[in-house]
Amino acid sequence: MNAKNSLEKKSKQSITGIFKQMLMMVEDMKQDHDYHYKKLYDNIPEEYHSVISAANHFDESKLSYIRKRILDQGNECLRNFSDEIDNYTVSFVFK
Repeated sequence: MNAKNSLEKKSKQSITGIFKQMLMMVEDMKQDHDYHYKKLYDNIPEEYHSVISAANHFDESKLSYIRKRILDQGNECLRNFSDEIDNYTVSFVFK
């Protein structure tokens, strides 16, 4: 087994896990926002619905933008790591 390849694979899995968790947290935030937004919208007089709608900043396009930023940054991190690990020699130490 190649130590460097093993380290790179495990590190990439960890990095990928971090940005997958970030995506899940953003989706949780969106779900929470939608729940509370709907509660507010449903309990405010109808004449204010247009004002509340205008204030809804966390829409699908914003969610897509945030997802894209997380994925772009995660992929950039993976590329940088792959480039950086090429500067090292890695070996196993058996005890």
